[in-house]
Amino acid sequence: MKIPRILISSVSGKSGKTTVTIALIKKLREHGLRVQPFKVGPDFIDPSYHTYFSGTYSRNLDSVMFSEETILASFIKNSSNSDVAVIEGVFGLYDSVDGVTEKGSTAEISKILRTPVILVMNAERINRGLIPILRGFREFDRKVRIRGVIINNIANERQKEKIVKAFREEFKDVEVVGTVPRSRIVEEKMRYRHLGLTPVSERSREMIEVEEAIKFVGEHIEIDKIIEISREAEDLPEIELDFPRVKVNVRVGVMIDDVFSFYYPENVEYIQNTAQRIVTINSLKDSKLPEIDMLYIGGGFPEVYAEALEKNKTMKKEIVRNVEKGMKIYAECGGLMYLSEKVKAFDNKEYEMVGLIDGFVEMFEKPVAHGYTYLEALRGNPLADPGSEVVGHEFHYSKINLREEVDYAFKVKKGYGVNGVHDGIIKENILAMYTHLHVLHNYRIFLRMLKWVEES
Repeated sequence: MKIPRILISSVSGKSGKTTVTIALIKKLREHGLRVQPFKVGPDFIDPSYHTYFSGTYSRNLDSVMFSEETILASFIKNSSNSDVAVIEGVFGLYDSVDGVTEKGSTAEISKILRTPVILVMNAERINRGLIPILRGFREFDRKVRIRGVIINNIANERQKEKIVKAFREEFKDVEVVGTVPRSRIVEEKMRYRHLGLTPVSERSREMIEVEEAIKFVGEHIEIDKIIEISREAEDLPEIELDFPRVKVNVRVGVMIDDVFSFYYPENVEYIQNTAQRIVTINSLKDSKLPEIDMLYIGGGFPEVYAEALEKNKTMKKEIVRNVEKGMKIYAECGGLMYLSEKVKAFDNKEYEMVGLIDGFVEMFEKPVAHGYTYLEALRGNPLADPGSEVVGHEFHYSKINLREEVDYAFKVKKGYGVNGVHDGIIKENILAMYTHLHVLHNYRIFLRMLKWVEES
C-alpha cells in the first residue's frame, strides 16, 4: 500500500522537533494536502498540537505497548485517507527504553514503517562538527534511512552558509531541507510547564501567538523537497486491526475539558463503538451528570485548575450521589487526583476535591514517576485475569497519601503506580490508577471494563 510519509526526529531531546513538526503539518495543509499526524511513544501533549494544526486526531505509535502488527495496522488504517503522514519522534532518534536495545525508540518505528527520516540538528555554537554527528547516526544503523536534515537555531547567515556548504560537499543522498534561525519568537511563544508543552486545550486564546512562532519556522523549511522525500517511502503490507464487533448495553460519560484532556482517541472510539451510548461531560461548567452507568475520567492538570474544581460543588456532589446509586468510575492519573479528598497544589494551598478516595494528593517539584509501567493483575481485578501482565504509561508529579488500607487491582512489577508496590485503587464502584492504558495494547481490558459495568 502506497502511503507518502515522513518521520521527524533529532539527535537528542529539546532540539526543536515538535515545533518543526507542527510547522511542517501547517505548511503541508497550506499546500492543500490532507495530513495524518502521529507521535512516537505515549505522549498526550504533543499530539494535541498535531491535532490542532492538522484538523485530524494525531495517533500514538508505541512499540512498548503495541505489537509490530498493531503499529502497522493502526498506521495504515489512519493514513489511508490522507495525502501524507507526518510522524514526530520521541527523544533522540536512537534513544530507547532500556538504553541498550532499540525497544521504544524512534529508530525502531522508522524501520517498522519503512519511513524516511528527517533529522533536526541543533546548530548552537557548531558548524562543521555536525558532519561527524550525522555520519555516526547514519553508520549506527543503516536500516534507518536518514534522507534529510533541518538545521535549527542558526545564529547568522555566515554560520548557515558554512553548515550548508559542509553538508552538500559531504553527503550526496542527504538533503538540507530547512535552515531555521535562532528566534526569540519561538522561545517565548512555545510555552512549557512541568509535563512539557502547555496543552492546546488550555491555550485557545493564545494559539495566535503559537501560530506566529510556527509561521516563522515554516518560512525556513523547503516543503517541496520534504514532499518529494515522503513519496520515496516503500509500499506497506495491508494489515487490518482485528477488533471483534461487540455491543455492551452501558451508557458511558467521558469527562473531557480543559482540566481532563489526556485521552487516547482510540480508547474513546472503542467505547463509542462498543457501548450503547457515550456522552461528554465538563468538570468545570456542568452541574449535573446525564443518565450514565460509568464515568471515565482521564488524566490532565487538576492541580492547575484545583480552585475552579473546588468551586464546582454541585458536580462533586453529583458524582458522589451517582456512585452511591451504583454508577461505576474508571479514572486515570488526574482523574484519581480529582476523586481524592484534597489536592495540595503548587501554590501550597489545599483544595477540596470529590472525596470518594480517602486520602490527599500533594505535588512535588520533580516527577514522582515517569515511564512505562508493567503491572500484574491481582484477584478481584475487573480489567484482567489474575496473574496476567498489563503494560501502560505514567507521568506524574503528584502522590496520593491514603488514610486507610485499600484493595488494589495491580501489583507493580516496574514503575511506581500509587505507592511503588501497587496501582489501581479499588473502592466499591471505583477503579482509579496512575497508569494510563491504551486499547491498542489489549482491547480486552476495555471490553472487560464495560462488561464489569453491565454485569453489576
